[in-house]
Amino acid sequence: MKLHKTEEIRIIFLTIVLVAGILSYGVLGYMLLERWGFLDALYQTVITISTVGFTEVHELSSHGRVHTMFLILFALSLLGYFFSKFVTIMVEGRINRLLRGRKMEKTISKLKDHFIICGYGKMGIQVAYEFQNSKVPFVVLDKNPDAFLSESAKDMLCITGDATSEEDLERCGIRKARGLVSVLTEDQDNVYVILTALGINSQIRIVTRATDYESEKKLKRAGATHVVSPFKIGGSRIASVMLRPSITHFLDGLARAEEIRLTLVEIEVTEDSNLIGKTILDTGITDISESIIIGLRRPNEPMKIRPAIDTRLKLGDQLVLMGQLDVLNQVDMILKPLA
Repeated sequence: MKLHKTEEIRIIFLTIVLVAGILSYGVLGYMLLERWGFLDALYQTVITISTVGFTEVHELSSHGRVHTMFLILFALSLLGYFFSKFVTIMVEGRINRLLRGRKMEKTISKLKDHFIICGYGKMGIQVAYEFQNSKVPFVVLDKNPDAFLSESAKDMLCITGDATSEEDLERCGIRKARGLVSVLTEDQDNVYVILTALGINSQIRIVTRATDYESEKKLKRAGATHVVSPFKIGGSRIASVMLRPSITHFLDGLARAEEIRLTLVEIEVTEDSNLIGKTILDTGITDISESIIIGLRRPNEPMKIRPAIDTRLKLGDQLVLMGQLDVLNQVDMILKPLA
């Protein structure tokens, strides 16, 4: 029968306390009844509990023999029971982790167009939270298995491994992945992740973090699609709160309110898209009243803010929309690629 985690901890604790208690009982008994020294008493207690059959340290008196019988009975009954529970916990835990790992890798092998998050620190946790809210498939990869012990990682697909390792990225399904987020602590590690990922899947979209200005250039040269500087964004944010507090608070309220949670999505016109040649009006996006077309970006052109509805879409165009998550899911249904 599977044990609850709190019960497992209790049994482990009781086993340790019980071993210490029986050792203390045996040692004190021999020291008081037989007048032995501590080392002799401890040795006699250990060989008695372990039932190895060694000869007694010294000749035992009648009281000493009675004490030895009680010691053996206590050890065999109590220690036997708790040690069996302890072994069950150890074996069951290893088997459960093995089965869970295999089940998870089997699930990951079936994923397609998913995202990979490399690093489950403070930033990785936030990225995973946003992905969960957007209901998109993703896998988290981190070296430290303890990172996945938190409640936030309970229902996620997690793999313990090195993000710079081709083998571990393969386990995350990188060949079929849509994008990769690398938010490791050190910039040079993020560079290695980018190079390794592009070596496996040259078409994958990569977003990474940079801790200093010089690293941004290196990360882009390495092949990152976008580089985000938390300190630069944080500084701009602080300045906005100071200079434009009313507008900032208003936008924060829209973004954080659960009933009107807004987000931005980017829709790309690809070769298999049913958008090529259509006007924005013909796509049906404008029929969804709660979605707003923010802009249109074309290759090698600046973004057009609020493009005209008679604009015809071309291969490589990117539409930027704002709306609630459930509304944008409706947009996805309209813009499904051709079968």
